[in-house]
Amino acid sequence: MKIKEIELRSGMDRANIRYYEKEGLLQPERTENGYREYSEKDLQQLLKIRLLRSLHFSLEDIKSLMQKKTTLSFLLKNQIRYLESETEDVLYAKSLCESIVSEGATFETLDAEKHLVSIEDVTSKSSSEYFNVDFEIPHVFEPIRRFAARTLDMALYGTLIIFLNYFIRGEYSPTDSLSYTFQNILTILVMIMILEPIQLKLFKRTFGKWIMGLYIENLNGSALSYEDSFRRTLHVLVRGMGLFIPLADLISLGSSFDKLRKGEILSWDRGLAYRMKDRKIYRYIIAFVLFFFISISVIIIPFLQNIPPNTGALTVEEFSENFRYYQKLHDMDFDNYVMNNFGKWEEKEADDRLEYLPDAVKYPHFRFRMNDHIVKEVNFSVTYEDNPFWVENYRDMMILASLSFTNADESMNIVERALLSGEIIMRFYAENFKSHTFATKNVEISSMVEYDGYEKSIEILEPINRERENYYHHEFFVRRTAP
Repeated sequence: MKIKEIELRSGMDRANIRYYEKEGLLQPERTENGYREYSEKDLQQLLKIRLLRSLHFSLEDIKSLMQKKTTLSFLLKNQIRYLESETEDVLYAKSLCESIVSEGATFETLDAEKHLVSIEDVTSKSSSEYFNVDFEIPHVFEPIRRFAARTLDMALYGTLIIFLNYFIRGEYSPTDSLSYTFQNILTILVMIMILEPIQLKLFKRTFGKWIMGLYIENLNGSALSYEDSFRRTLHVLVRGMGLFIPLADLISLGSSFDKLRKGEILSWDRGLAYRMKDRKIYRYIIAFVLFFFISISVIIIPFLQNIPPNTGALTVEEFSENFRYYQKLHDMDFDNYVMNNFGKWEEKEADDRLEYLPDAVKYPHFRFRMNDHIVKEVNFSVTYEDNPFWVENYRDMMILASLSFTNADESMNIVERALLSGEIIMRFYAENFKSHTFATKNVEISSMVEYDGYEKSIEILEPINRERENYYHHEFFVRRTAP
């Protein structure tokens, strides 16, 4: 018979059956595919175990019986002597033991099913708790609950990384930066290796396990040492989560989920008690609410990042600070140059410079149209004639100038800023080396390009013939249209 049938007929759940197998009390045969095949003999063995556990026999006593190190009669007589000192609510257990002794039953001939029926009949008519033995073993296999706890932990760690990046470093992980993503993964791994062992040692649980009513301890009920907690956490990350390596993590998680579903103890939990406080549904509700708020916070961060350090009317210094903020945020680089507080390009230190950079790649200085020390317009113009070098598109420079100026508008909310930022970036990418103008409610942006004797090559213009005449002219401005 299969596991479901023997669960039904024995009155035990899968976790207990697997536990008794692990303890050597049950040895079902295996099919060619590796699946367990339970026999009637296995069923009778489980029923006997259930009966003796109901009579408060220890597993060691049952093992001794099976190994014929003692006899059922001897253990029953010991139990009778113990029960004689108990109150009336256990007298039936005493009489049942006496009845089994009088039958002369051995472990092999014990009719467990008959006596279990009589116990159920008695307990249904009384309030006695004696026979209500807790058959739960100190291990939780529920994969959905355990994975929900782990997901809560990972969501918490990820959110901490995002908030640290935003509020301490002043940036959010760029979606196009693989190195930044790799750095964040390493940070999460280090964070888990530090925080999780501490939580297990101090509280026997992590944040996610606390929400889902789970905790881990030694079999004697004591908390894990820091060393054991560290080893378990490392084992989980490597064997259970594949160190977040793509595909490896999916395979590891899928394998762990399948083992838990089958009632198998995971390798990092062997020798430990993985317990559950209760199965109350409110824990899933709390988990769902937390997932919701964590998701909202993660969504809000990218919106918040579009708010520049300076808003409202800008001075040149404030515009320059906004420019550097967005440059760092979008991970843009300008070769040998950095923007100073006067809106001018400065050359980098010698160690950071490129060895060779054509004149046509040098970035033009911004010009500022002012009114009472307040910037009203930012612009630049570039003209090349008979240039033998390729020409830069100045796209990143225009994007950052536009974001620095338009997002300073205090009348915009975070959603409007995010949408406008996306529109600005997409327009400049779509209109590469093309003239275009567009306006918001308070700002106008224009990029006018003329060239001859060049051909476009993705990000640059290359001279068609370096010996022939060529011409390139580019004018850009972003100006405030509202007073």
